[in-house]
Amino acid sequence: MANFVIISDAYWNDPFWGTQHYIPHCLAREHTVLFVEKATTWISPLKYDVPRSRVFGGAKLKRVTDNLFVYTPRARLPFDRRYRAISRLNQELLAGELNRLFEAMRIAGPHVISFDHKAATLFEKLRTRGKKCYYVVDEVSEFDWPLASKKAVVEDEIETMRAADAVVATSEPLLEKSASLNPNVCLLSHGVDLPSFSASAKPPEALREIRKPIVGFLGKIEAWVDVDLVAAAAGLLPDASFVLIGPIRTSVDALKGRPNVHLPGACERRAVPAHLSAFSCGIIPFRPGKLTQSVNPLKLYEYLAAGLPVVSTPLPAVATDEELGVCTADTPAEFAAQIERLLASDSPDRREARLRFSENNSWRKRAEELVEFLGVSA
Repeated sequence: MANFVIISDAYWNDPFWGTQHYIPHCLAREHTVLFVEKATTWISPLKYDVPRSRVFGGAKLKRVTDNLFVYTPRARLPFDRRYRAISRLNQELLAGELNRLFEAMRIAGPHVISFDHKAATLFEKLRTRGKKCYYVVDEVSEFDWPLASKKAVVEDEIETMRAADAVVATSEPLLEKSASLNPNVCLLSHGVDLPSFSASAKPPEALREIRKPIVGFLGKIEAWVDVDLVAAAAGLLPDASFVLIGPIRTSVDALKGRPNVHLPGACERRAVPAHLSAFSCGIIPFRPGKLTQSVNPLKLYEYLAAGLPVVSTPLPAVATDEELGVCTADTPAEFAAQIERLLASDSPDRREARLRFSENNSWRKRAEELVEFLGVSA
């Protein structure tokens, strides 16, 4: 059994889980895992919906399972995405905190995997003989963080990639960027929490009342979601219902007033399979841009695990696959036409192919591939 420390840029109890949650969750089946939540700053409650207890409550350690621990570090100085000196200081403070925690928990030589792009100083200061890995899932320079400096974000990530023993990238564009800075790189696409889709899920009552077929999107409705494209496609397919499930963090004015468009809000992570069971087709309507061109959409894997055909805007990580019923389109007319085609041509054979695909792309397999890449022995 090996020891892993996950430096996260998220909270463990986030309503939406991503790679930085599922990987440690699966690693903890066979290894000891310490999940370090992102540190709040003294001004976090002014910018985000963050409980004040995360700022003033001090450090906390919680045992989630026999092998999985979640650590909430002390609050840090603000502006660490703007000033690199503050970023380095915050990393030093966290390293000292974790070194003391390693001793207290008797965690020897842990392998450190950072999902935070600010980790070069942390890698240097942590007292461990284990591997230090940067796991890159997004083009972080394209995020519109409040009070951030794009230059500082880019330089911090470059330094982290160079300082790491290994880099894992989740898409080809991210792999190409990483390989220019670190020779020890690996491509690991996202996965799916297959066991949660195994049980027969019933759609929630609110979705059962919506007219079929349902063309659905499930995820954060951010600026990169092309709501104009969805609105136009909904206009071209008046007999289909378009349902977008998730927290709304951008303007959705283009969707308002359309009788066949529904915005029921967010759902809890454990309810995702039930909500997807109401869909007839899944969509990934992302706007073109450097951020979306580097993404590997987690929802693609969830749609396929739910047995759904998928229509996406063109993305490097989404390849047309007729066997699975996955295709791309970049205009409203093409998008609507592909939805209509896939709904009409879906079959038991395609649904069986999606199940096989999902079995080969589970999060457990991704965790095993990560352990193999890092050369970690039990």
